[in-house]
Amino acid sequence: MMKNFSNSPLHNNQAPNHIRDWNNKKFGFLSAVLLRFSLRGYGFCMASLFIFCFGSLFYQLNGGPPNILLDIRQYLGESTYLDDHGPPAPRVLPFPSQVVYNRVGKCGSRTVVILLRLLAERHQFNLVSSDIHNKTRLTKHEQDINVCILENYPECSNPRLFYIIPYFCGQHPQCREPGQWALERAKQNVLENFLIVGILEELEDVLLLLERLLPHYFTDVLNIYKSPDYRKMGNMTGTVRKHTPTLEALQVLYHRMRYEYDFYNFIRDQFHLMKKKIGLKSVSRPPSHQASFLRDLSLRTPEPLDEDEELETDLEDANSWLVQP
Repeated sequence: MMKNFSNSPLHNNQAPNHIRDWNNKKFGFLSAVLLRFSLRGYGFCMASLFIFCFGSLFYQLNGGPPNILLDIRQYLGESTYLDDHGPPAPRVLPFPSQVVYNRVGKCGSRTVVILLRLLAERHQFNLVSSDIHNKTRLTKHEQDINVCILENYPECSNPRLFYIIPYFCGQHPQCREPGQWALERAKQNVLENFLIVGILEELEDVLLLLERLLPHYFTDVLNIYKSPDYRKMGNMTGTVRKHTPTLEALQVLYHRMRYEYDFYNFIRDQFHLMKKKIGLKSVSRPPSHQASFLRDLSLRTPEPLDEDEELETDLEDANSWLVQP
């Protein structure tokens, strides 16, 4: 006799148990998958956040995006971001890792070097010096300055008088030849590669600008400059036995230094414009009149504009940073 097990109570009771066990296993499997996916997603999000923060820090310290991002952008094509938002703001490093001082002799360089030594000791940064300045200094000769100029001695004629521009022109061979090309190249380099180029007549304003633009290095520099400690060391920076050339010698000398005077006037105008842009109130008081032996020169530098005239002239450039090359 054959029994029909399909209708047996035992079989009917076991079927739901098998289904329930299978559902429990399936639910546990899905829970494990969801749990595993959740941990993986959480780790991925944290890793992405870490990479983003590290990249942002690297961007700020390096002064711009890494080269690999620039290569990717060039590979993908130029973006239209500039078309929609305009040019980006100038990159400013809050704590520059390296600052280079382009030392030019007879332009207050010894004063700045002494201040840098005091600042390095106070603010705990490394000051690295180079002896290249000593190799480019003029040779010393015991002779009268007027004879040197009027007799056209090598020490008082070109290219010796073409002295400041090569410091800013660069390493091109033509930078050592007095001319318009070297002058224009030096001006372009000042606009593109230098944060600030000051003038000795307004040294205190230069120090204030450095303190505002590079506070990590030049904080409290003006107080140090006026302190008794600096005065003791600063006495070593004065040039002794200065002799004033005659009017005839000055006329010849100015004609030989016409490119240098052009460059100086450019630097002076840029410095005054920077002070206006930043809103710096002048502390230095440059001489408002020329010395008596310069008034009679047939060739002389243009007199500085009055404050109102300078303001009217500079308002035209109010929407641009300094002078565009």
